[in-house]
Amino acid sequence: MKTKTLMVCVVLGLLAGACKSLVRALVNYSEAWSSGLPKSRGSLAGGLQSGDWVFYYESGKPRAKGQYANDRQIGLWTYYYENQVVERSGAFDETGKRTGEWTLQYQDQTPQARGSYVGDFEDGPWQFFAQNGSLERQGQYDAGQLSGPWSYAYAGGKPRADGMYCRGQRIGAWRVFDESGKERTQDFGSKAGVQIVREMWPNGTLRRAGVLQNGAPVGRWTSWHENGQMRFCCTLNGTVASGVFEARDAAGNVLAQGLLASNAFGAGCVAVTNGATRPIAPGPLPAAAAGVAWSNQEALAALTPEAAVGLFVAEACSGVEPAALVAKTAETTTPTAPAPEAAAIVQQIDQEPTRAAAPMQPDLSVKQREEMVNYVAEYAEGTKPATGGSLLDKYRPNPTAPRTSGTGELTEWYGKPMPFQIMKGVDGKDLDLTQYHGKKKVMIVVLRGFLGEVCCYCVAQTKALAQSRERLEQLGVEVLVIYPGAKENEQSFEQAYKMTFNEGGPPYRVFYDPDLALVTQLGIDGDLASPSTLILDIDGKITFFYKGEHRADRPAANKLLKIIEGMK
Repeated sequence: MKTKTLMVCVVLGLLAGACKSLVRALVNYSEAWSSGLPKSRGSLAGGLQSGDWVFYYESGKPRAKGQYANDRQIGLWTYYYENQVVERSGAFDETGKRTGEWTLQYQDQTPQARGSYVGDFEDGPWQFFAQNGSLERQGQYDAGQLSGPWSYAYAGGKPRADGMYCRGQRIGAWRVFDESGKERTQDFGSKAGVQIVREMWPNGTLRRAGVLQNGAPVGRWTSWHENGQMRFCCTLNGTVASGVFEARDAAGNVLAQGLLASNAFGAGCVAVTNGATRPIAPGPLPAAAAGVAWSNQEALAALTPEAAVGLFVAEACSGVEPAALVAKTAETTTPTAPAPEAAAIVQQIDQEPTRAAAPMQPDLSVKQREEMVNYVAEYAEGTKPATGGSLLDKYRPNPTAPRTSGTGELTEWYGKPMPFQIMKGVDGKDLDLTQYHGKKKVMIVVLRGFLGEVCCYCVAQTKALAQSRERLEQLGVEVLVIYPGAKENEQSFEQAYKMTFNEGGPPYRVFYDPDLALVTQLGIDGDLASPSTLILDIDGKITFFYKGEHRADRPAANKLLKIIEGMK
């Protein structure tokens, strides 16, 4: 006993010493707006943001609260509107990615959206609400892609459309309704090997729905009780269940929920018994009880929540009768020509965001802003040998190794026109590149893109180009900046971009590329986009195209000026 006590004392002593060292390492940090009101408050450890942080509006009211570890947001974060209503709340994992359940609401506290993330991607059931509080759309995601059955409604709650998704694409017949309630059907066809399953209870209500690929379940699958209440949902890959799951009884009460990984409960899963919540130990799902599949509520009530999940997974993976297949064959089918009214409704839905907007990150980190002067200098003048190499070589596994294939100058584009002409301005005005033909050269700077924050290297490159603005104007060059990003993040981008460039904004017109439509045509998409710079001659032909090897690889302004000066 004395030995154990001594060991405990030693451990506690070590922990206490470590805590004291940590406290000593933390340095308080604060920043103020020009008015003197606080802009941010927190602590730094080794120059990196750590511990509790609060960010403020210029009015002095809190804008975001949460924790950092090594410059990454972790744990629970809460974002506020300026009227101090919570705009959204949820957690970040240890890598700074959204995880678990998130909720969003409007400024009047009306719910806006709720659902779960896994590794920064929506996963499992999500619901989205109109500003009047009515349910606007609901369905499920599989790693950020629409999957399984989805339904849409008008702001008043009347049905708008419903049907099936597979890997983000509509498939099969969809019901489409106009605002008067008139129903039409639009068939989106299918691909070889892909079949929709809609299995019914004897009373005619839907029991199970999902998609088969080459006879095996894929994507999100959902089952329902005989009274129409949801029974279970998860992601299936053959007979392997994963992703966010939810199990409910016939009264709609949650039995269990959390994250599955290869037919096993992951960390953080919970069960609900008699209204009390308890954790589920990580581990394999229980084997399904024989003879209980598709049983009524009385039989299910005898099972533990863990056993119910094991049973529901077995039900979801069970064989499909031919009568449950919406398409009796697995052949490729082509979409039918829709009625104009149905096509217009579907087009409106397609123009709307399909995912929840990412939260605007509070600000560039303290360290990034301290290093900004050096970044700007390198993007303006290039690497100086005396400094011992590029400040940005940290992104290359081996700075002396040959450049990755497919990066650097893409000479195969030289002499070709741009694959697009219209660009969407952040100021709300579109621009047609042909307006410069015969009048000006054009430099198009494609930045890495927006994932909830404006990249520090994008800011530095833009600032460096700003230093050459006068010379570029003398050379007759129009500079245009493109930010790629998801359609749903456009508003967040506008807010972040205005806050990041609070000195008055970048001196060039900025364009948002929703859903990477433009960068995909240039072949530079991937982890949003490879930062790239193009120069068009006065006829609109590409004379220079540089594709960055990594997020920080961008040509220096002085190099670009020499190229332009050498043009006819």
